[in-house]
Amino acid sequence: MKFIEKFFKNELAIDLGTVNTLIYQPDRGILLNEPSVVAIDRYNGEVVSVGHKALKLLGREPRSLEVHRPIRSGTIFNFEVAQKMLRTFIDKVNAQYRWGHFVVGIPGSATAVEQRSVRDAARDAGGRRIDLVDEGLAAGLGAGLSFDDERAHLVVDIGGGTTNIAIVASGGVVNSMSLKSAGNAMDESIRDFVRSNYCLQIGEYTAEALKRELGALSDEDIPADERKLQLVGKQLSDGSACAVQITAEEVREALEPTINEIVTGIRRVMEEAQPEAVADIYYSGMILTGGGSLLKGLKSRLQSELKLRATMPDDPISTVVRGAGILLDHPEQLSRCAIPTNLPVWQEAEELVVSW
Repeated sequence: MKFIEKFFKNELAIDLGTVNTLIYQPDRGILLNEPSVVAIDRYNGEVVSVGHKALKLLGREPRSLEVHRPIRSGTIFNFEVAQKMLRTFIDKVNAQYRWGHFVVGIPGSATAVEQRSVRDAARDAGGRRIDLVDEGLAAGLGAGLSFDDERAHLVVDIGGGTTNIAIVASGGVVNSMSLKSAGNAMDESIRDFVRSNYCLQIGEYTAEALKRELGALSDEDIPADERKLQLVGKQLSDGSACAVQITAEEVREALEPTINEIVTGIRRVMEEAQPEAVADIYYSGMILTGGGSLLKGLKSRLQSELKLRATMPDDPISTVVRGAGILLDHPEQLSRCAIPTNLPVWQEAEELVVSW
């Protein structure tokens, strides 16, 4: 009987990220890992492509198509498009997972309005029961933390839209904070640097490629013969194509403000923590997760700045969705860790701003 129930169980863990969307099923592992991009027909509103295929159209889409990134800074920017994208992703995995139980990771500092938008989008995409969990807790569980570990651990999840900093203990969140200084902010800093120093405009894809190839926080992280790269962009003066040489030192200069904001955010969370938690973190160190943690030299930089030992799981990109999947296998822990839906009216009212 348990075998039959397990076979027909339609539970999914979802990491609805700014850059990538991951879907995980406890018995089958990661079912989907694709960019959070969707191409929609401009005239009939139908989805033409999602994920990698839609990403290839970004910046060069035909007139009949609109290419959207509906998730920004870890929250839903375009509700209708996000719902269509998520529904297509779930159908791509398997339509049988419709009308199932979804556990979705969200930034710890998401407002009540943002939480409601994620719940509604997941429900409209076919979810029957929606549970939201703090990304910091999910990342910690996905990185190997135990529910029974009463010691405090510092989890720094550097994603595309947000950096989620959380102190986790006994399978719960002690303190957390979300910053918009993350992977996309690094890309935008590179674009601004190229614009101001070379009067050249580059796209999102080019900026991300620059970060991947030349992004490093010290010269030792990149071989000497790979510290330059030719960049082609559009001149601001006349709109013509122009090629320039970009060095790793210039990319590092562009990334420095974002890195400093991440370090400041971690220090702020530590300052607000109780002394016992800080003492635990001194011994346990910090856990780095998320795609942004793969930036060359970031681990060493954080260790030297914060005087803490840093560790990183083998697959830091999938820790949030794996942690959400672990919660699916432990319903009693999920009921305790899930963000409640019955928030007080006064708390929800604080998030509503009326402009007359």
